[in-house]
Amino acid sequence: MQVAEPGPRADDETRWRRILARGAGLTAAALAGSALVFWVAANWPRMTPDARLAGVQGALALLVVLAAGLAWRGHRAAEPMAGLAALATGALLALVGQIYQTGADAWELFLAWAVLILPWLAAVRSVFLALLWAALLNLALWLFLGGPTLSAWWRWGASIPSSAWLLGLNAVLLIAAECLWPARRDPWRLIRRALAAATLAWAVAVAAQGAVMGGPGDIGLLELGLIPVLAVYGAYTRWRPDPAVGALALLAGIGVVGFVLAPYADSLEGLLGLALLVLALGLWAARHALRLRAAVPPAVEAVSVSAGDGQADAANPDAPPGAAGADTDDAPWYVTALRIGILVPVVLLLGIWVAIGLELDSAADALGAGLLLMLPGLWIGRRAAGATWREVGGVLAVLGLLLCAIGAWLMADEGARGTSVSILLAAGVAAYAGTRQFPVRLAAAGLTLSLGCWLTMPVDFLFRWDGGQQAAWAAGLAWRLVVLLSLGAIAWIGSLAGARRARWRPLAWAALATAAGLAALLSLAQIQPGPWPSSGRIALFACALLPGLLLGAWMVSRRPALPAGLRLGAPAACCAAGLGWVSAPVCAVALSGLVLGRWADDRLTQALSVVLGLAGLALYYFDPSDTLMAKAAKLGLTAAWLAALALWSWAPWRRTAAPAGPAARRALGLPLWLLAGGALALGAVQVRVHHYETILAQGRPVILALAPVDPRSLMQGDYMALDYAVRRQAEDWLRGREPLRTALRASGRGWLLLRPDGDGVWRLQAVTAEPPPAPAEDAVALAFRWRDGEPDWGARSWFFPEGQGERYAGARYGALRVAADGTALLAGLLDEERAPL
Repeated sequence: MQVAEPGPRADDETRWRRILARGAGLTAAALAGSALVFWVAANWPRMTPDARLAGVQGALALLVVLAAGLAWRGHRAAEPMAGLAALATGALLALVGQIYQTGADAWELFLAWAVLILPWLAAVRSVFLALLWAALLNLALWLFLGGPTLSAWWRWGASIPSSAWLLGLNAVLLIAAECLWPARRDPWRLIRRALAAATLAWAVAVAAQGAVMGGPGDIGLLELGLIPVLAVYGAYTRWRPDPAVGALALLAGIGVVGFVLAPYADSLEGLLGLALLVLALGLWAARHALRLRAAVPPAVEAVSVSAGDGQADAANPDAPPGAAGADTDDAPWYVTALRIGILVPVVLLLGIWVAIGLELDSAADALGAGLLLMLPGLWIGRRAAGATWREVGGVLAVLGLLLCAIGAWLMADEGARGTSVSILLAAGVAAYAGTRQFPVRLAAAGLTLSLGCWLTMPVDFLFRWDGGQQAAWAAGLAWRLVVLLSLGAIAWIGSLAGARRARWRPLAWAALATAAGLAALLSLAQIQPGPWPSSGRIALFACALLPGLLLGAWMVSRRPALPAGLRLGAPAACCAAGLGWVSAPVCAVALSGLVLGRWADDRLTQALSVVLGLAGLALYYFDPSDTLMAKAAKLGLTAAWLAALALWSWAPWRRTAAPAGPAARRALGLPLWLLAGGALALGAVQVRVHHYETILAQGRPVILALAPVDPRSLMQGDYMALDYAVRRQAEDWLRGREPLRTALRASGRGWLLLRPDGDGVWRLQAVTAEPPPAPAEDAVALAFRWRDGEPDWGARSWFFPEGQGERYAGARYGALRVAADGTALLAGLLDEERAPL
């Protein structure tokens, strides 16, 4: 659909100038911030630690003052400025950890970050700050419980795994958010839905742990996962109706039930029964979610984003037979997400059942079984009278297409790549054209496009990035990216007409998603050394031009409402700005998606495009084809160009804007809270820095021998992983002393008693869980935390300037400074002769 109906020329031109000014300005700000980060990283080795701290502290202070000034004037920009100050606080804490080589408890950094931004969270009604604070608490607890290791799931015993603690945290945060909801400006209900999704996700994780740890008849943890799902469902269907959260709860409940019954699916009959049960529950859940939506007043459900499902009777469960004949698109996004979330596991379970039951071991067998399932499924999906049978037909169609894709894959391995691609394309087109269901079309398009790109590339292109082949393969990826991105844009534009939305929007989503994945792969290809052929550069340039071309197409569609200068000048300026992100194809895909999402007024697409753009800038940071200074210059010049475009659009808009009303009354409460929060953050960091400097200046020098580490982990970018012989000695010393290990596990901390040998290298004497008395002059008590069954006192990594890894590769000893309370800091690395590196 169009964003707005054509209106008077002056009004339309004013609206367009506002859109251009804001869009170009925000993009320029993002690129300018990235350029600043790149420039600082390029000059980082030349800066002293004091200069680094002063620079980041100055930036934080400036952001706080700007936020307070904007808040005093009542400007809406105070909230995003406070958000930037919160991010700068985290950067400052991370910088302190990097300079002083701390890291025994990474969770403390995130917890301190959450505590320091709490005054701003209390004062500023910002959705971003609330979500950031919740994410920091989740990260802190996750790292405290052991981080990403699988063994941490059972660290606190089988009755209360780590996922249960995270489930409890998010449930408490959700309750607190609901209690404080009237005081927050959250029209899209992002806080509620994000916390509810996190609560439900951890509930499913608890159920998964119960299925793995227990078995049939052991459902203690499964009940623990089901109770919060029922509570969330009841709260958001009765107390505060929110059909999106209700749909997520239905999906999570089906997941919990699936894990409850998974231990019983140990045979073909059990596997088939589980798949059919999940399918039946999914059909009921989708219809029930639509009824929940119908029961919510329109004013409450005013911000739902439609994603479409292509069925008239899906939007109306009680529609008469035959009502699904037209390609409509009126189901909300969460119903479509629910149907896709059910479709994927059902198809995978049925695929395993068919492959094992029919003993499919060749391409011909897979293709035959796929056609036997897909063709009847398409016929049922189009001809069946009831919605349930049409959903069953869609599942059979996707399952058949998956088997056809597997057959095409096996045929390609046998050497018939051209035939396999033709078969895959024919099956995908038949499945897409033969159904009207949005999830089926999305699955068909996504599977066909992604696997088609794979099959048309050389067999080993992912595993050989040396020599001239790498450049040719990367150029091939770039041209495939051009095709996919163009296909996605054309399909998206074709879907703007209401009657064609359900027909073309699934293809657009699949093409853009595949293009995003291909762009990420292409960015990784650029990380590999080697020159690029000119054809690859041309393809990247074509991708970079696409956002400007799409903007031009959007503006041309407004003829004759817009003057020629604006209609041609703005797209031309955006195409010229594309030179700044030629080497960042992910950014080109993100900006194309942003323009298309703005064109269709699709908030979900715009939000996903912003996240994708930030990821693209992160990938661009590691591109070795340019230096950091060159990349900073490119981004900075592009930001300046877009800022000029924003000013060019902004000036006439401001002249034609309505006169401002009376000045808002200036309040002092919010600016004072912002300044107080900034003072707290800067003061707390300064106290920590003073503490670390005191340890380095007055702590006892201790030299520890470094233990060999995994060679793959020795050099990791701009830091190296460290391990110590003393830690391994402590593991040997604790072996067989189970009471002491139990005491360490209970207290979470302990001490290593060290003494120097004749060479001045300190060796382990004992391990204790109790604070030791004052050690002798020739002894040191090194405090540690008990983490994942081993002692950890930090100093597990050493950061070094870019390109100086070989200088520290010969490190054999670590020079520590130990305070009176046992706190240790890594002061430097020593070579074989114990000389500083």
